[in-house]
Amino acid sequence: AGIRDGDRFFYFTTCGWMMWNWLVSGLACGATLLLYDGSPFYPDGNAIFDFAQAEKMTYFGTSAKFIDAVRKADLRPIESHDLSTVRTISSSSASRCSISRSSSGMSASATLSPSSWASVPSIQRTVLRSLR
Repeated sequence: AGIRDGDRFFYFTTCGWMMWNWLVSGLACGATLLLYDGSPFYPDGNAIFDFAQAEKMTYFGTSAKFIDAVRKADLRPIESHDLSTVRTISSSSASRCSISRSSSGMSASATLSPSSWASVPSIQRTVLRSLR
């Protein structure tokens, strides 16, 4: 996943989801874990983006459902927040989508299950629009 020493690593998860175990593995890479407790849409849909900006998040992990909820709420976090420290946005679900930004541009990768093939392009478009 490209997690490095010094990263500020966030994955929106609960300790009951397997992504929690993966998140904790970031400690072995020297990353600082950023944990969020509560609804990502309280008091409004910007709670996680406020958190990302305040904590200077470098790795933003979430679910496809959250990305879709942001899209449906017509939020534009790249316009309302300074997310310049976010190097990677990763989405987990039936598919795994990762978008990375570096000085040479952006790259995208996805591991797809046959049932999720149709949903990944819209996820990538949503994330890429957010990074512009």
